[in-house]
Amino acid sequence: MKIRIGSLARFGPHLAVAAEDDRTRALRKELDRLQTELAKLQKSAASAGLAQVQSQIDRLGMYAGLADVTGPGVVVEMRDSLLRRSPTGDPNDLVIHQQDIQAVVNALWAGGAEAMSINGERLTSDSAVRCVGNTLLLHGSVYAPPYRISAIGDSGALSAVLASDPLVERFRVFVEDVHLGFTIRRAGSLTVPAFQGVVTATSARATT
Repeated sequence: MKIRIGSLARFGPHLAVAAEDDRTRALRKELDRLQTELAKLQKSAASAGLAQVQSQIDRLGMYAGLADVTGPGVVVEMRDSLLRRSPTGDPNDLVIHQQDIQAVVNALWAGGAEAMSINGERLTSDSAVRCVGNTLLLHGSVYAPPYRISAIGDSGALSAVLASDPLVERFRVFVEDVHLGFTIRRAGSLTVPAFQGVVTATSARATT
């Protein structure tokens, strides 16, 4: 029996989470307004004969997470244990933790995933997988288990990397020890939705 290392302590984050939710709703309302303006500009550009520019915008939008992506891939589901008591006596052993989700997500990116979402929320290069207590905080929204990770890419390669990644392999030990839920399903066609949050620039350079 192994004892899980790095389990997050439970604390009272409710006020902070509520404030983050309010901020997220305000940002998404502003995003809706900006997207409406962008759609008008794009329509204007297309009518001006700039179809090539529009095509480039669409292509870059897909890689930036701003467009839906459809294709084959895998769906990974992670669930808390149904056990009432951990064999080690530590109740934290019975829940999915931040490091568990990160291990799966990082393995899928390394395996060539082209697009990914958790419970329908698109992941981007700026996404941070964080847990608050036994819930997931992603882009300011809170998600409870089970966690469904959809990844588009070569389903064979993605399944293989999940079988060989050392951190995922370590997680599988706890899956067996405390009966955490962990399933991997290949899918012929998945749709990962566009990112609905606010994209922030991480670097910029002034031009003259």
